[in-house]
Amino acid sequence: MGRRRTLIFALPALLIATAWPQPALAQNQITSFDPPGAGMGAGQGTLVLQNLNSGAIVGYYVDANNVAHGFLRSAHGKYTTIDVPGAASTQALGINDEGTAVGWWFDANGMYHGYLRDEDGNFTTFDVPGAAPVAGQGFPGAIILFPLAINRRGTVTGSYVDANHMAHCFVRSRDGNITSFDPAGSVNTLGDTSGINRAGAISGGYVTADGVTHGFVRDPEGAITSFDGSGAGTIKGTGSFANMINDAGTIPGASIDNNSVFHGFIRSSDGTYVTVDVAGAGTGAGQGTLADATNLADTTAGNYIDANGVNHGFVRSRHGRITTYDVPGEGTGSGQGVAGIAAINGEGAVVGWYLDANGANHGFIYQSEDD
Repeated sequence: MGRRRTLIFALPALLIATAWPQPALAQNQITSFDPPGAGMGAGQGTLVLQNLNSGAIVGYYVDANNVAHGFLRSAHGKYTTIDVPGAASTQALGINDEGTAVGWWFDANGMYHGYLRDEDGNFTTFDVPGAAPVAGQGFPGAIILFPLAINRRGTVTGSYVDANHMAHCFVRSRDGNITSFDPAGSVNTLGDTSGINRAGAISGGYVTADGVTHGFVRDPEGAITSFDGSGAGTIKGTGSFANMINDAGTIPGASIDNNSVFHGFIRSSDGTYVTVDVAGAGTGAGQGTLADATNLADTTAGNYIDANGVNHGFVRSRHGRITTYDVPGEGTGSGQGVAGIAAINGEGAVVGWYLDANGANHGFIYQSEDD
């Protein structure tokens, strides 16, 4: 289902948006960062999940003891750690313009729960009906729940796992009402980071019984439309997946062809597609191009994997011009480099994370060019 989603769904063995304007970065400037306490060992460090037009960033870091902590980074580089009281581990995965962060935490018994943290630091925790203890996750039983995204209205969406190890999507209204849903034919349904827009449309992906992945969009009234990008494969382990949805209804994502090569796509709200294949992307299994985030100016950010398995970043302008980049300090081995693109805000600031030569993760901001 794509490396961003795989990362979010992998179990760990593992000042908020202000009224100040975002400090301007020069075009093509790259800033790396790690919150205080982020570990520097393999699998540790900083993972970035979303940014806002204000310049605020949300994500989580894994410390030297392999414990995850959520964080907020203000536009001016001030950090606030997010740890749900009593949690053994906390991840922050999304934030809205009101300053409410969303994510998951798990307790000492390995049970996963969702949470909301408002701009004043107050926590609300919740569980989804139907989420059930699942054995074999390193604990006697773990309820697995992943709230992934929140919109300005306070509506939350994400995924949970039931007693049969099947994943389903849910949407939680501001007043706490929770609805579970699956596209027709789904045996596993997974939401997206940044997978809900202001109107309440939700994007994600699902797997059918033949092992093929498909994208979906659910409108605010609950109607679900399935889709597949150009070149999507039709055999087990292939297909299409979405990575987010913006307020215009645009969905970036990627298709995996029958040779297991990734091809990026941008799906407009009218169902038309633009295919994105970056020059330099590899053409072998596990290589290719992934479109990860699109802003309202139709600038798309993503990453691509070259023939050596190394990851690199790219930005595609609304006119189709592609700029590639690498982050100073990234590793140059297979699986290293710009491993994840999380978001691009209205100012063209791309956020994500990269892997260094030691396998540690670090956050970065890349300021793309105006076009």
